Amino acid sequence: QIELNLERRRWMDDDLGPYYILVNVADQELKVVKDGKTVHTARLVVGKPYARTPVFSDKMRYIVFNPYWNVPPNIANDEYLPKLRRDPGVLEREHIRVFASSGSEVNPYSVNWSAISRMPYSLRQDSGGKNALGKVKFMFPNRFNVYLHDTPSKSLFNKDLRIFSHGCMRVENPLDLAELLLADQGWSRARIDSTIA
Repeated sequence: QIELNLERRRWMDDDLGPYYILVNVADQELKVVKDGKTVHTARLVVGKPYARTPVFSDKMRYIVFNPYWNVPPNIANDEYLPKLRRDPGVLEREHIRVFASSGSEVNPYSVNWSAISRMPYSLRQDSGGKNALGKVKFMFPNRFNVYLHDTPSKSLFNKDLRIFSHGCMRVENPLDLAELLLADQGWSRARIDSTIA
């Protein structure tokens, strides 16, 4: 494990700049470093053994409050399609809507889910209290399609081993992180709170 982590460290940029976020997947921890000093830490939930959080370096581009969750195709096929065959009402309970490739919304009760072997539709979870991404996501577009985000499952942060995600990094106290990252752009905690209300 040590050799593997040393090899992963070799892949990272040597100069991350004066202000950066460092995600330590093995420790399930995030650090914000400014001018060589750690100014913020947070626990993370990272990828399951079969859906590991990838190691890479990229720039955070933007933050989204009250995000939708566009269910990735693999999760739609592997997790939601079997549920839909048993009970199309699962989507309503989880505030997930179905869309055709044309963009038009599809009534989940009008589909014969048992006749489908691969999900031909897009699934999108509305923003709100049940949203898998919580109240905020931190975007650094990358080839792995992973990002930092909130979670409605706050109790996971109380566990010693926090490997429950599909590869994304769920961050503890994400609004504290948003406040720190947006402070120099004039965002106060009050403004953030009113935006997500």
